[in-house]
Amino acid sequence: MARLNSALGDNKRNAAIFFLALAVMALIIALPTPEPFYKGTEAISLTADGKIVMAVLCFAVILWMTEAIPFPATSLCLLVFLHILGVENFKNLVKLGFGNNVLLFLMGAMGLSAAMTSSGLARRFMLWMLTKVGRRTDHIVLAFIAIGALLSMWVTDMAVAAMLLPLGVSILKNSGCKPLESNFGRALMIGIVYGALIGGTATPAGCGPNVIAMQYVRDIAHLDVTFAQWMIVGVPGAMLMVPLGWFCLMKFFPPEFREIPTSLDSIRSELQELGGLGGKEIRTLVVFCTMVVLWLFGSYLTPLLGFKLPEAFVALLGFVLLFLPGLRVFDNWKEASSSIDWGGLVLIAGGISAGMLLASTGAARWVAWGLLSDVGGFHPVLRVLAVIALVEGLKIFFSSNSVTGAVVMPLIISLGMDIGMNPWVLAGPAGIAQSMAFIMVTSSPTNVIPYSAGYFKIAEYAKCGVVMTVIAILCVTFSVAVFGSLAGMNIW
Repeated sequence: MARLNSALGDNKRNAAIFFLALAVMALIIALPTPEPFYKGTEAISLTADGKIVMAVLCFAVILWMTEAIPFPATSLCLLVFLHILGVENFKNLVKLGFGNNVLLFLMGAMGLSAAMTSSGLARRFMLWMLTKVGRRTDHIVLAFIAIGALLSMWVTDMAVAAMLLPLGVSILKNSGCKPLESNFGRALMIGIVYGALIGGTATPAGCGPNVIAMQYVRDIAHLDVTFAQWMIVGVPGAMLMVPLGWFCLMKFFPPEFREIPTSLDSIRSELQELGGLGGKEIRTLVVFCTMVVLWLFGSYLTPLLGFKLPEAFVALLGFVLLFLPGLRVFDNWKEASSSIDWGGLVLIAGGISAGMLLASTGAARWVAWGLLSDVGGFHPVLRVLAVIALVEGLKIFFSSNSVTGAVVMPLIISLGMDIGMNPWVLAGPAGIAQSMAFIMVTSSPTNVIPYSAGYFKIAEYAKCGVVMTVIAILCVTFSVAVFGSLAGMNIW
């Protein structure tokens, strides 16, 4: 009976929020068109269609923030309302979102992630690394962050957190650490989150919104951005965040003992039980290495092959290889498809449709000029810093990296184009910042996995996370300032 009453209460709350979102959308559409902003003598106006796109997006943001209906369903609502309100015909809306090759990239990346997990290759690597760490608690926390970051460069954040969690909990239980009482437990569990999030910023494959950010730059600014360009800035930034994040955790949550009371023999024995590389592990490793080589050096192979190797094609090729005789890792399609977040793909498709219309109707330019026009007077380094800080501020309110990207990226790219700056210089750091959910546990599903073990409170995560966010902003800005010229982000 109590469950029934709770369910009825939730239904009433969600219905009220849904109708509130509808009312907000209708109100924005009914309001008079705001005055234009001016760039010199040029008027930057909000068009009627632009106002409708903003109204529909506000409707979606309310539902995304409250989760009154599932994220993917909200994204589908975007397509429905944008068609009904006459902004774009349904065929073009579907083409903008579901016809975008980003979805194929993400499907392939998710498939590779599942292959590395199901074959045991990712776990073998993780266990091997841990055997080299020793018994010191601070070293163990650093190892978990570093391992998580390395894995998360190629495996989805959530999968990395899910792989590291049971091993971390096992170490804590064998060490007698009690939930909410152990600083070592707090540091280790939050360290798992940090490792997964940090690694996700390093490569386009590390987190779904990364490649979406790249695609926005291509579609809106018509600039070609490569996998390697992202890594040139992303990897150094991530490498800086790993030790600094560890240092931050050690200061906030110094472990209550120097060494764990038990040896690492159990981990070594588990690794020994795995034996040599199995057939599936070898095949997964071959496909993985092939994909990485093509992602990094595909542009150099184009003259030899006679056709281009875009990131989405390489991801799709790798996914297909996992089914072919001689390289087969998945036994059947059902096994592979169960590892793909189809709802996440729908969420992204709807977000891309709205984001592209936000740009094409001029709404993104109008909003960006209204909110961020003063940024144009900043030194380029401060512009990058301000953009990353803006994204991190929005991360507090959104519980999805993809949602943050759908709202922010068109604005940032439009701003860059308006102030005469290479849009990639601002969009690249903003794309990296989408994954840095260090303040709120609810800002990313990845954060919830270690939190569910019960070793730290939301307030404890936020307290350390504020400092970690400042560190991350500075690390990314430093990486752009130092290495950006090698990645088409010259700000000097």
